[in-house]
Order: sequence, then C-alpha cells, then structure tokens
Amino acid sequence: MSQYQTNGSVPPTRAQQEIERLQTILSERNQQLQAAEQTITHTQINHKQAHKNMRLLMVFCVVVIVAMAFGGAA
Repeated sequence: MSQYQTNGSVPPTRAQQEIERLQTILSERNQQLQAAEQTITHTQINHKQAHKNMRLLMVFCVVVIVAMAFGGAA
C-alpha cells in the first residue's frame, strides 16, 4: 500500500494549487473592482450635487442682476 492510502490524505495536485491561486487572485481583483465602483459612485454623486449647486448659484446671480437692473431704473 502506498503512503496516501494508509493515512487517507491525497496531496494537492498542481492543477488544484493553480485553481486556488487563481481563486485568490480573482477574489483580490473583485475587491479592487468593488472599491473602484464605490469611488466612481461617490464621484458621480458629488458631481451631481456640485452641478445642482452651480445651477442654484447661477439662478441666484441672475435674480440679483435683474433686481439691480429694476432697482436702478426706478
């Protein structure tokens, strides 16, 4: 009998080791991808908020200019 049959364990094959290595790499890449997606999502939210704030500022400036124009004409 061989050593592997007596103790009941089978040594990992080279293919199994490669699969484990690739699974580890895949897991790391997935974590990096999730982090990048979170960053992109936060950036998009910030961009939308900044765009909204800029529009509000422009509207306010137009109202002030119109008010000054009518106030100066009176």
